[in-house]
Amino acid sequence: ATQYRSPEKVAIEYVEINAATLDVSTVADEASLRERYESVKSRYGAVEQRMASHILVQVDEKPPAVHDSAALAKARDLAAKARLPGADFAALAAANSDDVGSKDVGGDLGPVEKGVFGAACDTSFLALQPGQVSDPVRLPDGWHVLLFREMIPGTAKSFEEVRPELEAEYLESERERVFNDISGKLVDKSPPEVKYVTKE
Repeated sequence: ATQYRSPEKVAIEYVEINAATLDVSTVADEASLRERYESVKSRYGAVEQRMASHILVQVDEKPPAVHDSAALAKARDLAAKARLPGADFAALAAANSDDVGSKDVGGDLGPVEKGVFGAACDTSFLALQPGQVSDPVRLPDGWHVLLFREMIPGTAKSFEEVRPELEAEYLESERERVFNDISGKLVDKSPPEVKYVTKE
């Protein structure tokens, strides 16, 4: 009987999709790479920091006109005093600021980044040079007098230095996108009995 017995055989047909070898024709455009650089710049070193202090004259976001005018007048007076030769901004903030979180440290806000306090603050603060005091700036919580204390230079690598790495990452993400797209289409077109194996 053993002469008429054959061993069990298995026939396998398969399709292999390797993300690492996919041909990605997409070329990373300059704008996309620069946008990516800005979003991950901190991983390439410290960016420059603009150190700021402020004095807040608090007033409601939509107060009666007379209250807003009085707060603005007080803020203008404090800005004028802060610009006098030898003025001590920290002492003025400690004595006059309504910001309980910073008045005890002379109004210190630490590094101020673009977009954190809104467009009005950006416009005023980014126009200052180190040591300059702004005109009062209206924010939702009141009038702010800003001091640009100092600029701490950044140590981040330039876009040109890291461009090859950014481009490689961009193309890798494109490979993954194409891989997922192809895999999804195969799954949709395959019968239910087909099994899928994913290798890392």
